[in-house]
Amino acid sequence: MWVVLPVLFAIGIGAWLFMEKSADPRQDSEVLPDVVDYNYHIRPILSDRCYKCHGPDPKTREADLRLDNEEGAYKALKDDPKGHVIKPGDPLHSDLFLRVSTRDTSVLMPPPSSNLALTPYEVKLIEKWIAQGAKYKKHWAFIV
Repeated sequence: MWVVLPVLFAIGIGAWLFMEKSADPRQDSEVLPDVVDYNYHIRPILSDRCYKCHGPDPKTREADLRLDNEEGAYKALKDDPKGHVIKPGDPLHSDLFLRVSTRDTSVLMPPPSSNLALTPYEVKLIEKWIAQGAKYKKHWAFIV
């Protein structure tokens, strides 16, 4: 009996550690990819968290800002013509990155009231994508 208890204890601890590690699959992929791909990495984030207010539907679009295409994403800001939503190669001068990475809830995107949030990993992906030139691609279904 005394031999069985430590074995059961070890099995229980091992199972608990496995469950804790596997609870969030992003923990296993904390290493950023060498090349961040718009269709594979970025489009899903923007689609899930941003397109409702900044996507293709003009009826729901806010701040006259589109993130689903290059023209909207690269344009100058209305309030600051020298600023840009995305400045390819420069995340620290890209309003998109500044808004998703800030701790200031008055400017954070998506806004806390939306009950949407980006994970730290997703913020890092966006930062790296912008640093690598923020290249948009056609939807995968339209690439020949």
